This record gives sequence, C-alpha cells and structure tokens, in this order.
Amino acid sequence: MTPFNDVSDGTRIRITLQTSDAHPISSAKAQVCRAGVSYGTSTSFVPNDDFRIGGANCPSIPISTSADLSAQASNTYTNATRPGGDTFTISAGVGTVAWNDTNGQAMTLTCDAQNPCDLVVQVRGIDNDGVLRWVPYTQRLTYRIDDPIAGCGGPAQGLVSSASSERNSRFWIDLTLAQCKSPGAQAGALSSSSFAGEGNALDMYTRGDVDLAYSSVVYDTAPGLGRGDSSSPMTPRESAIVPIALNATVLAVGNGYQDANGDKAPYSDVKMTLDEVAALLSGGPDQINGYLPAIYGRNPQLQGTGMFSTSSSIRLGAAPDAESTTWYSTGILDALRPNLWRVPNTGTFGIDAGRDRTAVTSFALADPSFQGVLNLYTGTSILDKAIKLQGNGDFGGIWAVTDLATARSLGMSVVQIENAAGAFVEPTEASMLSAVASMTTASDGRLVPNYSAAAVQGVEPYPLTFVEYAVAPLKPLVDVRCNPRLTSQQLLTNWLTYVTHAGQQNLPAGMVAITPAMVQSAEAQIAKVGTVANTCVPVPDGPATPNSGTDGIVTPPSALTSRYATSGLARVAPDGSTVAVDAQLASVQAEMPDFVRRSASGNALALMGLVAVLALLTLSAMATSGRLSFDRFRRGGRSS
Repeated sequence: MTPFNDVSDGTRIRITLQTSDAHPISSAKAQVCRAGVSYGTSTSFVPNDDFRIGGANCPSIPISTSADLSAQASNTYTNATRPGGDTFTISAGVGTVAWNDTNGQAMTLTCDAQNPCDLVVQVRGIDNDGVLRWVPYTQRLTYRIDDPIAGCGGPAQGLVSSASSERNSRFWIDLTLAQCKSPGAQAGALSSSSFAGEGNALDMYTRGDVDLAYSSVVYDTAPGLGRGDSSSPMTPRESAIVPIALNATVLAVGNGYQDANGDKAPYSDVKMTLDEVAALLSGGPDQINGYLPAIYGRNPQLQGTGMFSTSSSIRLGAAPDAESTTWYSTGILDALRPNLWRVPNTGTFGIDAGRDRTAVTSFALADPSFQGVLNLYTGTSILDKAIKLQGNGDFGGIWAVTDLATARSLGMSVVQIENAAGAFVEPTEASMLSAVASMTTASDGRLVPNYSAAAVQGVEPYPLTFVEYAVAPLKPLVDVRCNPRLTSQQLLTNWLTYVTHAGQQNLPAGMVAITPAMVQSAEAQIAKVGTVANTCVPVPDGPATPNSGTDGIVTPPSALTSRYATSGLARVAPDGSTVAVDAQLASVQAEMPDFVRRSASGNALALMGLVAVLALLTLSAMATSGRLSFDRFRRGGRSS
C-alpha cells in the first residue's frame, strides 16, 4: 500500500516535515479537505481562509468517529532541520459530513472510494523570498473499497458462499475485487463470506451452511475443528484441500515509544526468546518481572516506555475463537518449552497454579484457564480501536497473539521470536519459504509446521509459518431439493483457479504466495471438486427454489455476513443467533463465553466486547507512513 492510496476509515497517516536551516519551520497544521482546490498562501498569523475549519472546504467536525478533525505538529522549529525531521500523524476517515460554513451556507464533504479528498498540510516558515508565510502542500487521498460485492456491482448469478477466520478478510476482499475485474470474469462478485472464527466457519461448512471454508488445520483430529462438540458431533465433509497462501502466527506489539524528537514512533527490531514468550503467554504481563531485565537489555525501546501501556484496555490480547494461530502459538511452546509452558505456581491462579498447559485451539475454553493472563477481544476492530485510542503522549506496548496479515493491516510491529536453533527470526518471505521446506505432510496432504525446522541455504526459518487452505466439497453443489447448482459449481472452480494462479499477485500484506509445488498440488485438488456423486435424489417439481438448477439466488445486500451466515439457500439461523446485515459491513455476532466477560481487563474489556457484538466489523489498515518535504508534495496555491 502506498502512503496515500487505499485509505480505510481510521488510517493513520504519518507526516514528516524536513527542511534546512535557511528555511526554518515554526509550525504546521494538517486537515483532510475538499479535493481539487488551489489552496493559497498567507502571511498572516493563520493560514488562508480556504483552509479554515468549518469554511467552504474543510469541515467543522470529523468525517467519521475514527478520524481526526485536524492535527498540529510540535517542536518543528528544532526538529524539522534534523536528519529525521519532525513527524506527526493524522487519522483519515471515510464517509460524508455536513456543516454550515462561516457564511451559514450548507456544505458537505464525502471521502470514499468514489470521492477522493485532499490531505492539506499548511507549513509556516521562511519562504524562498525570506518572508514568513503559511504555505500549503496537498496530497490526494484515494480510498479502498471494503465491500467487494458492492465494488463488483452486486452479487454474481450463482454466488458461492464461504466462511473463514477474520484473519482472511483482507484476502477475500482484495481477491474478490481483483477477480471480478479480471478479463473474462463473470458479472458481479463471485462469493460472499462470513468471518465467524475458524472453528465456527468449519462447523458451518461441515453442516453444509456454506459452500467453501478457509482454514489451516482443516479437519485435523488433534485440534478437532469442524467436528461439532461432544453433545452434537459432526462427520467431516469429503473435501478437496487447496493451498492458497502462506501466513504466520505472530506475537505483535502496537502503539509505540518516544523518539529522540519527542514524537511517537512504532516499535522496531523487537526480539524475544522462547523462554520469554512462554512466560508471557503462560502467566501474563504480571508474571514476567523476572524476565524484564533481559527483555529491556535487548529492546531499549521497551525499556524507555515500559513493556505495556498503562492506559489501554488491552495489554496482552488474543481472539477467543478456535483458531489455527492459537493452536500453533501454544503448540510450539508445548513442544519446545514444556517445562515453562505451565501455569505459574502462585496463589493468583487458584487451583490451576502449577498445572501443565497444552496446545489448545481456543484461549477462551482452555483448561487450565487463561483467566488473568490474556485480554480476549471479539473482533480485530476491538484491538484496532485500543491502539488508536492511544494519544500522542501515550506510550507502552499493546501486545497480541495474531497472524502476520492482521498485524500488517493494523500497523503492529512483529516480534522476532527465537527459533529452535536460537536465532531471532522475523516472518519475511525468505524465512517463511525456508520454513515451508521443512514442513511435514499430514495424511490429508496438508503441510504442517515443523517447530524445529533447520536453516535452508543459510536462511533461518520462521517456525510459526503456516499454509492457508480453501476447503471445497468433493460432492457437487445442490440446492435444498438436491438439484445441481450448475452455475455455482463453475464459479467455485473459477474462484479456486483464480486464487491459486492470477490471484497470487493480489495477496494482502503479510501473506506470501504459494510455491510452484503447492500450485501443482492445488491444481490436482481443484480437479477433484464436485466429482463424487451425491446420494440425495433431485426433486425437480414444485416452485423455484433459491439457487436451484437455474441458479436463482437470494443473497444479503452486504459483502459480509454475521457469524450465522446464509448460504444463498434461505436457511434459518440457529435459535438465539442473529443475522445482521449492513450495506457496507455486517456486524459480527460474538459468542462471549463467561471467561471473556471476566477476563483480565475486567468490565471495561467486556463492555468493549459487547459493543463489538452490536457494532460494524471495521476492516481498517492503520499506521501508513508518508513523508512530507518541500520537494516531494505537490504545492498548492501560487509559488513565491
């Protein structure tokens, strides 16, 4: 993502002011205003009227609840002449805002995928003629589409339904938009998707509620996803398992530290040993004091702020759902640090004190419990909001167990974790491909992480690299009367072919393309989709049914559906569930177990989790980095 393209609601844009001693800067202000305006200079104490808050071009209120109305730099006179310059940030929003200008005239401003806006930065300094004046610099902002069904002009005839972990939301959005606009593509978006959590997604797929699922562990008996529970067990669906991308489980840290110029900067080059990670995830922030000297010695940025934010509702967070990322993060510690992977033997943990931990898929349902250890959040938007609520003077880490694609989308710094050989490794394309070379093959053909992987041609592997798979049925798609859904079947094949070939060029940040060997495996698996005969008997008579042989469809207006998504078959949601749909983004129906409500952060986090149940799922990318200098930005207004 370039600094000012594909902006999402809440994207934090980083602006750097840099000048020479001959042209000192005394102050600077930034606002998102109307595009296409030739903003003028000013020799007054304030910028030109065309930049006035609540004037004709710049609104008097933020364009969204995630946006800043304006931002102002500090310490510019001293810092802007230094090599690093002076940096400040502004959060851009998506939406429409209305206000009355200073003359009482009604004004509106829309910033979205169809309506670009301008980031206007007014800099007050000594100009080329030696006069102190405000000089405007403008940068066009373009906005991403977060609803690919709307972005593709609506659903395709025969829309395919799918379900996944939220970590694959960016994958689905980006590739759906790219596929529907590719040469020879069908009219409309090829698939819908529900981001219900990986375990719930596989259960939905097993029941036949959706046509397609995405998972890394698939039907592996050890994690046991997609098989229901002891009270309602389910038989795995006969499926093809198609590799679609490489991802990685990570420990990531958000927020930041105070740099030499007094500005907030994201953490960088963070390193932790497996012992330290085991202590952190086993006991939580309050149980690692004995490790802090070593952590701080290796990471002076953390020493300067303290390891954790003191003002955030999340200190060490994770998703409560059953997820591959949870399985792998606990699995490596169970395998390589079994003596440390246990509940701290203190009274804080009651009857669980001293108990061994194991590899688990859900932090919320684990036994022994992670109560008092993790702040569980229901939806990435909660983590995103916690980071964004930190002001420019709020420092300290906000940590999370997540995946690489999610960490990149939130602008979090990824920790370099010690591997089995003792090397500190960050997940990069090279280190992830090195890990693939040592993966083992499961009985179903999946590649499984090898936590003790060795270096390949001198490249140390990132041990928590994993493969994302699309799980598709071997039996043909049929409607509720067992009539073949011919169009949907073809679209399913088209989608799987696209994501494993041309779509590999459109993967979101954090995901790495599959290897040539995986492409061959994908082709063989795709060839099996829809080839096993159904045992049900078609019922051709009677009124037309949704997505029948002619592929008439009934779909929600949104690209995203709730935790109990429809599959285009007008199914009834389970008792007590909610199916909520919005024209832009659907709400996430969060199943909040009792552990979430009484997790480490207490009532504050539980309240935020409850808000997430009712709020829209926001898929924002934050903390993009830009650079403003006198020779890079287009200069608005006349030149002096």
